[in-house]
Amino acid sequence: MKLVLKLITGITVIIQVSACSWLFGDDGTFRDRSNDYRQAKVETPLVLPAGIDSESLDDSYAIPPISDRTSLDEKFIIPRPEALSEDVERDTVRINTLGDQRWILVDGAPGQVWPRLRGFLSLNQLTVQRADATSGMLETAWLQPSGENALRERYRLRIEQGVQRGSSEVYVLQADLRAGTDSWPKSSSSEEREKIMTESLAQYLADSAAAASVSMLAQQAIDSSGKVTLEEDANAIPFIKLKLNFSRAWPSLGRALEKAEFSIDDLNRDEKLYYVHYLDNTNDEEEEDGFFSWLWNWGKSTDTDKTDLGIPYFIRMTPINDTTVSITIERQNGAALDNKQTTKILKLIKKHIA
Repeated sequence: MKLVLKLITGITVIIQVSACSWLFGDDGTFRDRSNDYRQAKVETPLVLPAGIDSESLDDSYAIPPISDRTSLDEKFIIPRPEALSEDVERDTVRINTLGDQRWILVDGAPGQVWPRLRGFLSLNQLTVQRADATSGMLETAWLQPSGENALRERYRLRIEQGVQRGSSEVYVLQADLRAGTDSWPKSSSSEEREKIMTESLAQYLADSAAAASVSMLAQQAIDSSGKVTLEEDANAIPFIKLKLNFSRAWPSLGRALEKAEFSIDDLNRDEKLYYVHYLDNTNDEEEEDGFFSWLWNWGKSTDTDKTDLGIPYFIRMTPINDTTVSITIERQNGAALDNKQTTKILKLIKKHIA
């Protein structure tokens, strides 16, 4: 009897193991499909016969481009995904100025902000003469302001992608009859009238921050991947690529260094250099290698130029073309920087650029 029970038990175990393999193995019904995406292929776009309308076919859920293009070491810890809003301290709405240029920085992708621009015009009973979501442009009809000798005027609102992902920039252009009626001037006819409209719009955008509607047309037409990315040069050395002209990129980098708690000792705009110190309070090596690694290397620091303010660096900005610059980092004493440390510091700067 015991022999029969042992045989039955053994057969049952074999059946169960086989069933598990059949159900959950590599070829099973309930196999692990978490890595199936690795075998996915990019198919060629669908081509319709001539004469067939294709307006209804679009990428409603387009995959955004990868913002950081740097190589990982052979052994690495999978990094956490970056937040949609890079700068966690970024204001919801802020008016920025640079020389005679003024714009509104809004926390929200262009597709989210576009309906709020239209809402502002509707609330203030400003007739829309032209609306082009693909170019992010809204133009009002001619208006007659109140006041003696006030000239008729019109406004153009332009929205574009901000520096960081999930942000937008809104520009206001004012034109009165002095600028003519056939075309728009390069700058506002009245800086004061532009300022008043910009402040009113900024206040409305701040008050309507919770608005949930999205313009898919504007979202698809206006690139929402941001203007700042982490790249690698031909020698695999990391650098920041920033799609701004030098005049705007230079002060933006200075503000980013301050927000990232770099100590700025000096700067040379002609040489395009910031002289900084950075004190890294994190202990990656101790976390990765443990107590004994720290014990064996105690007193063997190679940072001979390190001070109470941290290690001195050069932060260099180099124009790539009229609309793009690169940002690199170097040790002031000429010592080499490994790519891991370079990437870490550049990512810290990158997330504060606006």
